[in-house]
Amino acid sequence: MKNFKLFALMAAMTAMFAFSSCSDDFDLDAYFVTEFDEYEVGEIIYFDNYSRNAESCYWDFGDRYYTDLWEPEHYYTEPGTYTVWLTVYEDEEEDDFKKVIRIYPKRVDTSQDETIDE
Repeated sequence: MKNFKLFALMAAMTAMFAFSSCSDDFDLDAYFVTEFDEYEVGEIIYFDNYSRNAESCYWDFGDRYYTDLWEPEHYYTEPGTYTVWLTVYEDEEEDDFKKVIRIYPKRVDTSQDETIDE
């Protein structure tokens, strides 16, 4: 009987430790990356969603465009500084992540191919 109580106590402690150490694995966490923080007008930006434990998401690109795609592509038509928000959802929980993207005017290529007639 003494061994059984000891075994039950050890099993309960192991279960409590396992539950507490794994609980962070189930936390909802919004996170995304882009290759750069600065782009030109019209350049396609790929958003890589590394959110954890989310069943759905919502993107706000800061220019009145929105999507619920998991890993969207987007481009801006005007120069400026935009805050991109990602909100992820799981049941009734939500988490947000934001990143600032700077958009510059498209560079004009002034080099010209000159041909020399001989």
